[in-house]
Amino acid sequence: MKKAILKKAVFAATVLLLMAGVLGCSSKKDGKNPSAKNGVQLVKAVTNGSLAPYMYLNEKDELTGTDIEIVKEVFKRLPQYELQIDIADALQGVLSGQYDIAVNNYGYSKARGESYYYSLPYKTTYNVYIQRPGDKPLTSLKDISERNYKIELNAGGLTASALETWNEQNPNSKINIVYTDVDFMTRFQHVIDGVSGLAIDDGPILDTLLGKFGMVGKLVGNEIDPDTEDFLYPQNNTYFLLTKDEKGRAIRDAITPVLKEMKADGTLTKITRQFLGKDESPKDQYMQNPLN
Repeated sequence: MKKAILKKAVFAATVLLLMAGVLGCSSKKDGKNPSAKNGVQLVKAVTNGSLAPYMYLNEKDELTGTDIEIVKEVFKRLPQYELQIDIADALQGVLSGQYDIAVNNYGYSKARGESYYYSLPYKTTYNVYIQRPGDKPLTSLKDISERNYKIELNAGGLTASALETWNEQNPNSKINIVYTDVDFMTRFQHVIDGVSGLAIDDGPILDTLLGKFGMVGKLVGNEIDPDTEDFLYPQNNTYFLLTKDEKGRAIRDAITPVLKEMKADGTLTKITRQFLGKDESPKDQYMQNPLN
């Protein structure tokens, strides 16, 4: 009797081991973690996904745009990584560690540099004065001051920081800055309504924003002269933001030579021309070393 019970126990244990082996093999085959597959590491990128021509969903509901196509090309040249791109809160997603890299038309600020690693730049851009169609086009920052125009800005942003510097350097020609957290639509509507005198924003996305908010014909973008543009945005480059940890540093070290290569072989020129209508690749002088 004892022998029969022992045989049954051994048989049951054998069956369980075999099942475990089968399930173990099955779970490995069905595993969906690319970071554990053939030594390829998953890189999770994030974008807000709503600023054409930089990042947007096309008619096929596919994520594309200047920034998106550039980051895709970067990781095509890095077979040790597999890129995944999600649409979410880009800054918070990377800061929390949920994502590795933010792809969202970000410029450099010292404050952000304390929380994120910056890549080399992958494109540059230009800005415009956004005014009512009937207003005389602005010619300078002094012109804004003399007209006593208010401008609504986010505290800590690049434009706010530059105009604060202007006010410090030009106490007799200060610009009236109104700090606010309102969105694009509200800020632009305030220009239309005369609550503020102007906005300063990204030239390539202006048509998209005006169309999105139903403001076509109600606002125009007027050119900013090169000297003023250089003062407001000395580099005016766009960067990937990465987690400020060991993994983020390793990814940045990997993409740095790739961005240099894409600048040298004309890929950045080709992609920026495709979406922006002209060569907006960074200048060679900015392609040496990351900022932080």
